[in-house]
Amino acid sequence: MPNVLAGRLRLSMIRLSRQLRRLDLSELTIAQLSALATVVGGGPLGVGQLAEIEGLPSPAMTRLADKLEEAGLVARRANPADRRGVHLVATAKGAELLARREQLGNAWLAERLERLSKADRLALERAVALLESFATERPDKVPAMAGDRREAMEVRA
Repeated sequence: MPNVLAGRLRLSMIRLSRQLRRLDLSELTIAQLSALATVVGGGPLGVGQLAEIEGLPSPAMTRLADKLEEAGLVARRANPADRRGVHLVATAKGAELLARREQLGNAWLAERLERLSKADRLALERAVALLESFATERPDKVPAMAGDRREAMEVRA
């Protein structure tokens, strides 16, 4: 019953994400938080590099980077290897926001994990390893559904 398990997993991930978002008062979108985390953890990065890592089109990433820069979370710096290029670098404000958000979310989750038995924590540890592998995959195609009409949706930046 992979379809049933997939549905339960997806719904529980959505609900867990919603719970964690309630702890975040920054009002950043998921895409903005993800991009900020990528720049903090792997910057400096060009907008094109960041778009590729995040799986977004370059124009959407440019708009997203503009919003992060306007909020003071990232800054554009000249690329020393290419005079025409720029890199995005995290500001202290961006790194601090991400660290605070991570600390709150981790503390909330840790409280719940402490309530689990050792066997359940080990099972969850194995499940997280699998989920991490899923999260790094880029879907090359979306599974077809009977009677499904696919319409292109612009990624909200």
